[in-house]
Amino acid sequence: MKRTKIILRLSYIMLVFLLLSCGGTGREAVVDISGEWNLLSDDNAARAGTSFSDEGAETITLPGSWEHLIRKNPNLDATVWLRKKIRIDERHRGTTLYLSLGRIAVADETYFNGVKIGCRGTIPPRGSLNYHFSWQSPRLYFIPENLIQYGGDNYIAVKVYSHILSGITGRLAIIDYDRSYAGYHYAGYVPLIINISSIALNMFFFLGLIILFVTRRKKREYFYFSILVLLTIVGNFTTLDLPFSLNGLLRFKIFLLTLVAVNFMALHTVKLIFSKNSPVISWISVILAIPLFLLIILSPDSGTLVFRAGLVSLGFVNFCIITSAAIFFITLRNDPRRYWYFLFVAIPVPLSVIRNTWYLMNFSFNRFPMIIFFHVPLVCLIFTLYYIYDFERTRGEMNSLYTALMKKSKNYERLLKSLQKTSTKPEPRDIIHEVIDYLDNNYGERYDRKELSRKFSLNEDYMGQIFKKVTGMSVSNYINVRRIDAAKELLIETDAKIIDIAYHIGFDNLTHFHRQFKKQTNLTPNEYRTLMTKDMGETAFND
Repeated sequence: MKRTKIILRLSYIMLVFLLLSCGGTGREAVVDISGEWNLLSDDNAARAGTSFSDEGAETITLPGSWEHLIRKNPNLDATVWLRKKIRIDERHRGTTLYLSLGRIAVADETYFNGVKIGCRGTIPPRGSLNYHFSWQSPRLYFIPENLIQYGGDNYIAVKVYSHILSGITGRLAIIDYDRSYAGYHYAGYVPLIINISSIALNMFFFLGLIILFVTRRKKREYFYFSILVLLTIVGNFTTLDLPFSLNGLLRFKIFLLTLVAVNFMALHTVKLIFSKNSPVISWISVILAIPLFLLIILSPDSGTLVFRAGLVSLGFVNFCIITSAAIFFITLRNDPRRYWYFLFVAIPVPLSVIRNTWYLMNFSFNRFPMIIFFHVPLVCLIFTLYYIYDFERTRGEMNSLYTALMKKSKNYERLLKSLQKTSTKPEPRDIIHEVIDYLDNNYGERYDRKELSRKFSLNEDYMGQIFKKVTGMSVSNYINVRRIDAAKELLIETDAKIIDIAYHIGFDNLTHFHRQFKKQTNLTPNEYRTLMTKDMGETAFND
């Protein structure tokens, strides 16, 4: 009960963050500065001043990106200047004003009327990729009143360094501190909150999975899941503004490696959980993953990493996600009652991955939603709920199944004792009765005609002919009859699921079991259980 409450609380926390991530500022701006800006691609400090002429400059619409500029460089980086002329009305004199620039990829220095008023991240020297990454930090800069020309022209100049990621997202505005700062401040930090919350939840699940693996070493899925979650945590950290500078190429290599590794582990975890031990899928995934890892590690520049290793990685990720979803839906078809709630993961996650693949293929990194960081915690949450629910449900079913099996074992023991008392050696034709007794006690095992005839030193065809003369049916039909008889008893005496009964009595295909049951009883297993339970209830009532 306590575990269920903890999981429900985690569900509520994730739901709150999902809802909050969709929120906006909800406040009016003093001056809306979105729209057309002047874009200058050369790094000239004079562009920060008010006297610089923007004549002939390229224009760009913000929020937006300048990916066309970074594509020109093999390292996919560029330093640009963004400039805009604005007017602030006289009636705002005496008001504390802030400049909101949303999120900028990946570092900036911002000037107002030639004076630097703020910065995030660091801009590296030309040719270097060592910089402080500050993509998720909001840009809210205080504008000193003595810098503002009320009723006149004011110039905003932003020097931006971009590497792979480029552009500005969010709302651009001059805002009133008293009326709007809290809303803009909160909205700006939502992506960062989502990422940090995802790291915290992943660490919680990681510790829990490690404890489960240590206490239950036979459960390999716990180990697989713990590795998957750990890799996700590493990937999350690559998008944060770390307290030290890191080579940008190395950062994106780590991110891409973790992305591929997480999906590789996810595929093999799904295979393990749903008992789909397909060596073909395993070998294909390994054969694809090894050269892909090498391609990422050995990429000499950002262009190769993104346009070659990146596109191949996207193909691999989609292969893993689609294969995992296919495995789930095949399992769901066989046992819908047990796995239906996995639909909350099996449908939205692949759709989200396909959508994000479209963004990445079109180089629209600025549209990449931060909510993707909740994919792994969401999957962990659903699987945790599954294990709690499945454990509580199967415990009662196993108890009733155990009682029925104990009853059966006593009957078999009495039969064995009676057979041991028989000292006469059977005639060659009478040995078929031993075959019948063997099948009565071992009908749940896999039927192999050659192995059965060898076991009793009989010719395969001769055994089949004599068996049919004695019983009136073939060996395979006799086994199916015995299995269905056993199934009827278990359906009445236990609360076990139909799929578990089918596998227990020797059927490895649920559809074949349903077909054989219907053939012998003219009822489905569910119909038979309902009918016999009702008849037994009425008999007990009459008595």
